[in-house]
Amino acid sequence: MKRALIFALCSLGFPAAAFAEIYTIEDEFDGCEHGKIYPLTNGQFVRCDSYKYFYKYRPKVIADGKKVIAINEREVRGTIVDGEKFSTQIDGEWEGCNFDVHRLINGMYLVCSSYFYEYAFMPTVDVIIIDGQVATVLINGESKDGVSVVAQ
Repeated sequence: MKRALIFALCSLGFPAAAFAEIYTIEDEFDGCEHGKIYPLTNGQFVRCDSYKYFYKYRPKVIADGKKVIAINEREVRGTIVDGEKFSTQIDGEWEGCNFDVHRLINGMYLVCSSYFYEYAFMPTVDVIIIDGQVATVLINGESKDGVSVVAQ
């Protein structure tokens, strides 16, 4: 597998000695948008620095230091960043966002500044923090725009 990745990167014009690290995205990859963040299996994160759409489950990420070169053997610009992730749940039934606030079981609140409908009972909420700021909120594993998490 590693040899195939080296061959693919060399065919994209990247010299074999240019990269040093291979990472794996924790779950689904559904494309890069500038600023979108994906957790890696080693506890770090990939921050997308360009747009590139394709879908892959647990794709490999090739990086030269902190600079992402490719995801799933496709050229992608991004950065490996440090941060933290914690998980909680919405307390009770949830019917999406309607510019409202929802209590989480850890005592924090999910604040909606958008509208979308999605029913779930006690969905999981994963909060990714980069540089001391909430960077991404995942609800049932999906990144949601227009939501944030705040303490009481």
